[in-house]
Amino acid sequence: MPGSPAARRRAVALTRLVLALGAAAAGGPQVARAGNTDVIFLLNGDRITGEVKGLTHGKLDYSTDDAGRLSVEWDKVARVTSPNGFQVETFSGMRYFGRLGPPSRPGLLVVQNGRGDTLRIADVVEISPISAGFVQRLKSYLDLGLTVARANRATTFSVSGMVEYLGPTFGSQFKFDSYAQGQEAIATTTRNSGRQTFSWHLPRRWSAVAIAQLEQNDELDLDHRFSGGGGMTRALQHSNSMELSAGAGLVGTQEKFTAAAGSTSEASLEGLVAANWSAYRFDSPTLDYNLSLALFPSLTDAGRVRGQLEIRLKYEVFKDFHAGILFNDTFDSRPPETLSKNDYVATFTIGWSYRR
Repeated sequence: MPGSPAARRRAVALTRLVLALGAAAAGGPQVARAGNTDVIFLLNGDRITGEVKGLTHGKLDYSTDDAGRLSVEWDKVARVTSPNGFQVETFSGMRYFGRLGPPSRPGLLVVQNGRGDTLRIADVVEISPISAGFVQRLKSYLDLGLTVARANRATTFSVSGMVEYLGPTFGSQFKFDSYAQGQEAIATTTRNSGRQTFSWHLPRRWSAVAIAQLEQNDELDLDHRFSGGGGMTRALQHSNSMELSAGAGLVGTQEKFTAAAGSTSEASLEGLVAANWSAYRFDSPTLDYNLSLALFPSLTDAGRVRGQLEIRLKYEVFKDFHAGILFNDTFDSRPPETLSKNDYVATFTIGWSYRR
């Protein structure tokens, strides 16, 4: 190379810079296209290129460059192909892992992982990217209710929410409800509960579950009740329009009642029988319904049965925001003397949800 050593060093440095800029320019568009290599074909003949974010509750979450984030009704999809890895679950509870290959005809989904598993699209109820991060695996909602009456200067306020994580082999859910009613010359009445569950997914739709719950209710003179334990649950039915599950287990309970006649505190061992039913209409506007029932027959105090019932109905007003009704009932067949056996609250709410 002609010239002085300093000139040669400058020439070499300039050459490296040009090559680096060229590599960056060539790599830039490839990076931009990497996340948009999935293709869906609709029954009406439309073809959309983008990125599959997941399938749940009958809707495919799909990201595109031109149209932004889309929610595609799963029963309108004819084919899906992708070079990326996914976890695919069918209504029977079977799980498949692999890329989504081209099917032989519409209405089929091919999961490739060394071999090709061909599934009916109508049988697929969940799809999750294997590379999905923590936030992508979350579901949550937050509901608020407020009533103000001038006649007796009464005010009621309620807040309820849920955060759920769904991983390939592990899940977690935190749920809370809080209600307060205040009235002139009368002490404010409150009712609060919080529940944390952890679940480990097992074959054939079974899950091992650990649960911890804390409750307080002024109406029932319940200062606090802590329950902790575990059990087994099984998904009895899982489709694109409903989910039904049931389970049983054991919990240890420590509770304290504070009444005018005095306070009582005791610990006990209880059985747990629970069921949950969710139904949803995924045509916009969406309509979701959820019913949860838990019974706690006491093993320490034979004949005593506690119960918890929750009914939640929500109607989509516009995307991710909804109006709804929340009904909670707490039942105790054998509370301390002079105390009520049950307490219920019905609330009209407005709220926000993330990934439903």
